[in-house]
Amino acid sequence: MHARTILAILALVFLVAAALRLARDGGQIKPASKTWLLVGGIFAAVSGWLWFK
Repeated sequence: MHARTILAILALVFLVAAALRLARDGGQIKPASKTWLLVGGIFAAVSGWLWFK
């Protein structure tokens, strides 16, 4: 399995975790959900860069 595929899957996992955390917090962005979003965004950016490189 390629690194770009693994990173894309991890990005999806982290972004889903962020969405669940946001839903649990009533739609307010708190430090935990901000962290999940940041990590998911980083993984998505790196994965996108690898896919379109």
